[in-house]
Amino acid sequence: MTLPDSFEDDLRAAVLDDVEQQFRDEIGSELIDIARDNWEAYAGRNDYDIGHIPTEARLSVERDDSTVSARIEWPELTALFEWGVDPHTIEGNPLLHFYWEAKDQWITTESVNWGSETGGIPESRAIRDAVEQLAGGL
Repeated sequence: MTLPDSFEDDLRAAVLDDVEQQFRDEIGSELIDIARDNWEAYAGRNDYDIGHIPTEARLSVERDDSTVSARIEWPELTALFEWGVDPHTIEGNPLLHFYWEAKDQWITTESVNWGSETGGIPESRAIRDAVEQLAGGL
């Protein structure tokens, strides 16, 4: 039996078709679902309202002749929760003006030591842990 000249190209295309389909239908969706569960657990543990972060991940899959790549994007500010934020000073330009709910009043000041009472924002690791959880199941 002789293989057709296009055998390698046809095989490569078939494998890439399969990989692309798995990213779109299984792997990407599962990673997003695991991360969403991690986000919700993190928000519950810390009594945070993290808004739309758990539900607004967007998967894009790209393919060329020899590779398939997947990218998942979460909303702006997600990294602040994923990696955490240490206490730090926020400087006004020239002043800061904000409502402080705990004191039930508007505050005007030159700077704020943000996170000094709470210790900052703990890292969630929602996305990084999701990748590790998914990789362990593959």
